[in-house]
Amino acid sequence: MPPNYLDNHAYRMQAPLSPENRARGEASAELVRKELEKVREEGDLGDERITAALDRLGCGEEHGVHTGHGFYSVYTGDACVSGNVSEDELTVRVHGRYIEPQPGTGPCVRNQGGH
Repeated sequence: MPPNYLDNHAYRMQAPLSPENRARGEASAELVRKELEKVREEGDLGDERITAALDRLGCGEEHGVHTGHGFYSVYTGDACVSGNVSEDELTVRVHGRYIEPQPGTGPCVRNQGGH
């Protein structure tokens, strides 16, 4: 591994999840999936609608909610729940928060840059 590799790639790294945090994240992910499935069934896939669905679950700005172009992410305090909503599919992924997340998006969005 080249010198400074870890420093230069920290923006790609995620915090590890303990088994307990993963289990809590999976439980939250199931709630998110059910709520976003309703959004898909109604057919309005706009960011405002996705944000409103997450808000109904009690997920607001303090949870690092971020939506954009069908992508969503929320930090439960234990884990990140992120994915995409489209006419064709709904994805839900549980993962650790990013060490250096994308600025202005909350802890669950991978940084597109680096340093």
